[in-house]
Amino acid sequence: MFNLIVSGNGEWWETPPLSTGVDRFKEYSDAGAAAFDLAQPETLRQLEGIPTLLMYEVGAGGPHARVVRHGQLRNIVRRGRDINFEFEPDPDHAYLDRGLVLAMADQLGIGQFEQHRTHWAIKDGVLPLALLETGTAERVQRTVRIVAAEYVAARRELDAGMRQARRFIERFAKQLLDLSLLQ
Repeated sequence: MFNLIVSGNGEWWETPPLSTGVDRFKEYSDAGAAAFDLAQPETLRQLEGIPTLLMYEVGAGGPHARVVRHGQLRNIVRRGRDINFEFEPDPDHAYLDRGLVLAMADQLGIGQFEQHRTHWAIKDGVLPLALLETGTAERVQRTVRIVAAEYVAARRELDAGMRQARRFIERFAKQLLDLSLLQ
């Protein structure tokens, strides 16, 4: 079991205090998430004992948007409409590349749409050792080569989104045309 907490704000995980909205808690979660209840703080303590990935949404901006943090949650507390928590990075594998995480999305149970939505999911699976071993203790410095690779990946994501939007518009236009011919 592991936590996956995703934010659309590309700076959200950079400085404490860390939080997420109550209304998105357990979205895209697996069956095991039923055991965790915000009204029962003792169940939240159990979430502190499982691995956690802090990730930015695909498409989020910011200098570290393509970095996924791996570690443990601490001091989870509900405060009104927010869930506040502390994050303790894994000492050896704190930073993972989002591209590698997304390449394993099917294996991790991370759906396509949830990659683009701020939420907190509790997944029944485990984080593969092969993925964790790619992690680094320190955040990789953003060299020109890394920035260029990020740019190419972002363009690829944008182009794919544009193609999808274009197909939707074409289908919609055809449906409108078909409707107008019927009148």
